[in-house]
Amino acid sequence: MGRMDEPILTEGDRGFRGIDSYLEPTTLEGGLVEASENMRLDGDLASVRGGIEFKSGAVSLTHSSTERVFATVLFSDPATGVEFIACATKNKVILWNDQNDSGIDIAYPGGETVTSADNASFVQAMEKLILFRGTSKDPLEWNGDLVTPTAFTVKNNSSPTAGRIECPSTNFGLFFANRLIVPQPSDSAYTVIMSDLLDTDNFFAADSQFRINRGTADRLIGFTPYLENQLLVFFRNSIHLINNVATTSAAAVFEITRQRGCVARKSIAASGPQIYFLSDDGVFTLQQGLDPAKGLGVAISKVSGEAIPLSRPIQDQFKDVNFAHADKAVGIIFDNKYFLAVPTGSSTDNNKILVYDILNTAWTSVDTFPAGFVIDDFVTVLHGINPQKRRLFAVNDKGWHLVDEGTTDITGTIGNPSTTSTAISAKLKTRSFTLGSVDVKRWKRGQLGCNVNNGDQFTIKVNTTDPDRTNTVHTENYSGSAEEKLIRFGSGRARGYAANVEVDVTAGKPSFRHISLEAIAGGANARREIA
Repeated sequence: MGRMDEPILTEGDRGFRGIDSYLEPTTLEGGLVEASENMRLDGDLASVRGGIEFKSGAVSLTHSSTERVFATVLFSDPATGVEFIACATKNKVILWNDQNDSGIDIAYPGGETVTSADNASFVQAMEKLILFRGTSKDPLEWNGDLVTPTAFTVKNNSSPTAGRIECPSTNFGLFFANRLIVPQPSDSAYTVIMSDLLDTDNFFAADSQFRINRGTADRLIGFTPYLENQLLVFFRNSIHLINNVATTSAAAVFEITRQRGCVARKSIAASGPQIYFLSDDGVFTLQQGLDPAKGLGVAISKVSGEAIPLSRPIQDQFKDVNFAHADKAVGIIFDNKYFLAVPTGSSTDNNKILVYDILNTAWTSVDTFPAGFVIDDFVTVLHGINPQKRRLFAVNDKGWHLVDEGTTDITGTIGNPSTTSTAISAKLKTRSFTLGSVDVKRWKRGQLGCNVNNGDQFTIKVNTTDPDRTNTVHTENYSGSAEEKLIRFGSGRARGYAANVEVDVTAGKPSFRHISLEAIAGGANARREIA
């Protein structure tokens, strides 16, 4: 007679849809993974992310501590619909797209410069491009004429209309509802002021100035448009709404919450009625509300905050965020994902990207990059031919990089065609399988379904818990044409209460479809009868 009471049990996942590193890995639902680094989880398929690709080597600029990219924005030519990445440097703005690889230079007026201390930012107002340079310098303005380009001019209005003031010297602005909306730091740290309609040179304080949360230590961080001519205003410790932006004489301010505020202006991003932002407690969203007076299910522009952070499944990873410099965090909605770049560890600049997949309603990756690569801003622009489509660029002081489309990470320095290519290292660690019991098991074997192509390289590890042990059970160095492959592997004679599978990619862009592990329940406690 042979062994008794030793059935082989199997557990696995048919796909991968999101990360939950906050909970105990043995309690995760099917399809959730403990770790996903430099991966994309699209349609249950886990794939290595696309690489970044340096695109600013052909422009005319010599990078230095004072000559660099200080601010970036999308500029769209109203006359033609052609889009450009606009980058502010020390003495000029460079307009770039794939049809103008060497860039179009728009100079500043004589004696005017941009430095890192200016905390510069752009806004496009109608056909004009406005460059803010902090509270100690006047803004600069370009008329947007690409047919016969002329230099920027200093934006100061020496003779505003009666009762009006000129555009304040400030750090940022927004063009919304045909008004230029800016902070007014010369009045207070909590003042918002709006221009006259279709006139960015005149601001009427009597109707269009809003002192919000006056008498507190709160300060203005940023704002973003909302439905029905409303403006969401984010402070450091609270959030407010201004209605009737189109008719400021009838506008009013409403408090949404004082339970939390916003850490970083550029982390604010909108997807439909949902607004994403970074707070002290992680990433939160503002949701559209319902008005009972208008009937159940009739969406209107009321707003409410969530009690539980959107970042709950990866809340443990926010312990690594360097909140002393988190005001530099930047976020954007692209490809149905919220990309949030944050500084982590000892880094004072954004060195990682956290990716939230709106379709999966889950965080799907923590992206890392070659040493020294940081993200100061994101911009999307129409790019390429056949097809031309909107693509995402990450921008830093050394230039702009196309995101998620290469096979390796290609980095460089603006004005220099030389580049460095780095293979993308990725990791996928599944949830821990227990086969429905707390007993120690003898893990026997497993299988991984994957799509591989020439040059793909990765290892498979089996990690057990109680006792803790790691066995490298398979090394893949694939050569040949694209193939759907089923890899079967042993466990290395591992024992443990639970086990997970870790895939570490060192080269290429393989993707993974499903995973399973087999074990004998009972482990050392199993009964045996020997003839």
